[in-house]
Amino acid sequence: MADVSPAALTLSDRFIHAERMTRELIDHLERGFLPRTRELRKLVNLADPDYEFDEVEDITVRNDAGKLLESDIFTANLHEKLAAYLQSIDDSVKHILTGT
Repeated sequence: MADVSPAALTLSDRFIHAERMTRELIDHLERGFLPRTRELRKLVNLADPDYEFDEVEDITVRNDAGKLLESDIFTANLHEKLAAYLQSIDDSVKHILTGT
């Protein structure tokens, strides 16, 4: 999805974009971010009964942590864009209701 300023869109289009971003954020959290978080936690938690390895290499932890950080950056960026759209919607609706 191209970065489009919310102000350049109609109110209806802003709702559509906000809905799509909300679904994308939910999907990303459920299928990407949270599973990665669980896997990294499992990897570094030696008390985990599902722990399969005798020893975990530092590079493995660093790589998994790096992937999680990249996922976090994506999450934050998407959340920021969604918040801008929602604020724009809120401003437009207030303008419509108050006439100011």
